[in-house]
Amino acid sequence: MHKDTTNIPIRKWLRDGMTCLAEAFIWTGCAYAATLLQHLWTSTILPFAWYVLLGWGFAFLLVVTRFIPNNAYSRTSRRDEVVSQAAKTALFVSLLALAVYTERTPLLFLSCLFFFLALIAERLILNSWFIRYSIRHSEHGVLLCSGETSWQQQALLQNTYGLELNRLEEQTARQLETYLVAHPETESVYCAPSALTAAELEDVAHTCRKQGLMLHVLPLAPCSLPPTMQSECRGSISVLSPAELPLQNLVNKTIKRLTDIVASLLVLLTIFPVVTLIAFICIKRQSRGPVLTIRHMCGMNGKVFQCLTFRTRHYEAAPSFFDGTGDPGYFPFGKFLKHSRLELLPQFLCVLWGSMTIIGSQTMRPEQYADYRRELRQLFASGNRLKAGITNYQFASQSKGSTKADIWYSRHWGFWLDLRIMLQRLGTLLNNSKATSINYI
Repeated sequence: MHKDTTNIPIRKWLRDGMTCLAEAFIWTGCAYAATLLQHLWTSTILPFAWYVLLGWGFAFLLVVTRFIPNNAYSRTSRRDEVVSQAAKTALFVSLLALAVYTERTPLLFLSCLFFFLALIAERLILNSWFIRYSIRHSEHGVLLCSGETSWQQQALLQNTYGLELNRLEEQTARQLETYLVAHPETESVYCAPSALTAAELEDVAHTCRKQGLMLHVLPLAPCSLPPTMQSECRGSISVLSPAELPLQNLVNKTIKRLTDIVASLLVLLTIFPVVTLIAFICIKRQSRGPVLTIRHMCGMNGKVFQCLTFRTRHYEAAPSFFDGTGDPGYFPFGKFLKHSRLELLPQFLCVLWGSMTIIGSQTMRPEQYADYRRELRQLFASGNRLKAGITNYQFASQSKGSTKADIWYSRHWGFWLDLRIMLQRLGTLLNNSKATSINYI
């Protein structure tokens, strides 16, 4: 059986051509809209400038799309990648127009601005349509790998829309031909070179070429490496390196820090003064000693800081061996603070100072950090650097494995994820539920 793939380049050429034509119409609309706005402001129309600008835009669009591909039609593109590529395309078109067009009129700047926004919206619409199309029209593939590299199957399925992938146990060209006869809908072959010899890999490549199938050679990697590795070329050699974490990006770090400052100020200016006054009176009446407890703690980043909490136990009480608030070392108002989690309110001062964050990693004593660091290395996450948090992803999800929960959060951070965790935590407090241990955070 031989697959006829002559129509595939034609379909791709038609799709790219229609997309470029649609974006040319978008540029026309943006230039015309800028002309109308300039007419409203100045009561003058410059048709010659409009035609020149239109021609420059078409030419620049054809040039730029040759160097910056449209990844809206990719089964593996995320929304942020689509927005980044669209913004890059529109930015290059605008820079070329500004560099070549001699008249720096408001017409030119408005056209570039409108095109920048319209192209991002168009690419997002195309990507949404293509994702739905990919899910409805699945790509059928076969994976040639050994049991040690089977983790790559899960990584491919998680990061590719509409991919149906079957693993072939016997990695030979003859077995592949037999499989293709039984499954004529197969469109692509994924192969791990470590599972084949050089001769077998050559036979598989010949079979794919003869059958008209796409052959994807997966990077060499030990089975213990997580799928959060990205491939990059250094010279002519492909290497694997840890994927960039969201909070390593300066923009994301700024967003998270601003969120911490705004939320902590909101709490410190509203709830905190009232609770502090009540806590000061009740703690002093029920127990001798200071109102605040200061402990040296650290988070995933290993930096030791002074953590503030309201005191909930008698100052002279022995260390607790009880799980929960049934410990006789707690005074009555201390039990209420522990049960309601209001004992953590002073930590918003630490958030404002920058030593903590509202949602981060678990908080631990410095002597516990060595074991925690060892777990991070075993899970290939030694590069993760989260501040200690008032709350964390584990508490919100009630999942097991606090270290794995911290790693998952650092790899999947997002503003909306933080907002969801905050709302879940607030709902937990309003429902008057408590953590499974008094030393949970």
